[in-house]
Amino acid sequence: MDWLKKFLMHHVLYGALLLILCLGIFPFIVLYSSTMSIAEIVDRLVPGKKFAARVDGVWTIIGIPYDYLVKVAG
Repeated sequence: MDWLKKFLMHHVLYGALLLILCLGIFPFIVLYSSTMSIAEIVDRLVPGKKFAARVDGVWTIIGIPYDYLVKVAG
């Protein structure tokens, strides 16, 4: 029974935690790419504002906890 407990702990629990991690990150990937695309379009329409750079800076700040989480989990 010790092997079953070890199996559940290492494979099932870690698999579930990895799934939660991936599902938590996926919406941010979609939001990041869409907001950056919109920001680049706005930069083309209104030159000199550097809106894309500001949006990227905001996403960099938002991503700091996720970078830490990926480093700890990986």
